[in-house]
Amino acid sequence: MIKVSILGYGKMGKEIEKVVIREGMTIVARIDNEEDWTSQQDAFLTSDVAIEFSTPSTVLKNLSRCFKANIPVVCGTTGWTNVEADVLKQCRETSNALVYGSNFSIGANMFMKINEVMAQLMNKQEQYDVMIEETHHAAKKDAPSGTAISIANIIINQLDRKKDWTLEDDSDAADINIVAHRFGEETGTHAVKYSSDDDCIILCHKAFNRAIFAQGAVRAARWLCKNKGIYPFHEIFLQI
Repeated sequence: MIKVSILGYGKMGKEIEKVVIREGMTIVARIDNEEDWTSQQDAFLTSDVAIEFSTPSTVLKNLSRCFKANIPVVCGTTGWTNVEADVLKQCRETSNALVYGSNFSIGANMFMKINEVMAQLMNKQEQYDVMIEETHHAAKKDAPSGTAISIANIIINQLDRKKDWTLEDDSDAADINIVAHRFGEETGTHAVKYSSDDDCIILCHKAFNRAIFAQGAVRAARWLCKNKGIYPFHEIFLQI
């Protein structure tokens, strides 16, 4: 039976807990703060895998603890792309295993694959400009969302006329404008809009609840127990 530690016991952590129990795994630690680390350190060290959905301010310390303890970890926290290279370096140096991503929904990752194809097609359709609009709950700390940034980077890699993204609307045609909304209890909606003078093409993914992220993370955790290495979730979601 797979033993799981949940790092970050907020709304997502509780959703992960439900899926872990339903999947017949065992939760050995639920850690949400430094007091929990002190009281549950020994239990954490018995983990086969950790699932980390915390905050940008705690994720780096949580990952480092997993690496030092040689515990494979699935990380869904966003807001640490500026230090991603250092984190991956530490993971490699400790010979650990990591799956990380901005969105653990299978549907959202299919959505991103579709956007990759659409961006390729748009290289010959210069009449269309593209923007991204995303909406999340009021408590989400980072903006734009990690998923929106991932989508923007996918488009930039495939659409030659786009070189960067911006959170502010400006006149630079080489930028992809991202509009971020924060209100209510919205789980997560991402829309990519290609507009011309004559029409508009909208690709959209809407999450109805947090369960879809928890399901993907738990499937990734089970998969990671059998695989070593570092994997962005978008590269392995069809394998799990």
